Amino acid sequence: MKRIAVLGLLSAAGAFALTACSGAPAAEEVPVQGAPQVPACADGQVNFNAEPMMNSAGTTVGFKISYWVVGASGACSLQGFPGVTAVGGGPQVDAVRGDEVPTTVVLDREHGAQAVIETTVIAHQGSACPTYTEFLTTPPNTTDTRSVSVTVPGCEFAVYPVYAWSR
Repeated sequence: MKRIAVLGLLSAAGAFALTACSGAPAAEEVPVQGAPQVPACADGQVNFNAEPMMNSAGTTVGFKISYWVVGASGACSLQGFPGVTAVGGGPQVDAVRGDEVPTTVVLDREHGAQAVIETTVIAHQGSACPTYTEFLTTPPNTTDTRSVSVTVPGCEFAVYPVYAWSR
């Protein structure tokens, strides 16, 4: 335990000495090569809509939410999972997050983002699930919750992180 503490102090002292010699402030962030230098999307900067997804048998298996920047708004970025709650057509159901690792997606005039929401269509007791017609959704890292209309039968919903999409 003492060895770890001593190594930590030596590392901190070395970092201080390098900072003091370079004249750079200690809190300065160094940009990562290749990382987008685009601010996070703000409330009202992103429009979105939803459309059902069908499997090859023509059965609805969920829906996609598409995101794009508003009019002359500048580029911005989204990262993470949208908030999704089924509200119209049955009991309120919050979508649970899938286990994928989110990436940062840059939205501009030519590029947007999409997120997939999957559903189960048979209840645990073997009965049919309700058909929902309205969902409340919030883009990742914002508080801009809005209603989207999409007709999807479901008992449980899983939401996945946004991914890049070309408009």
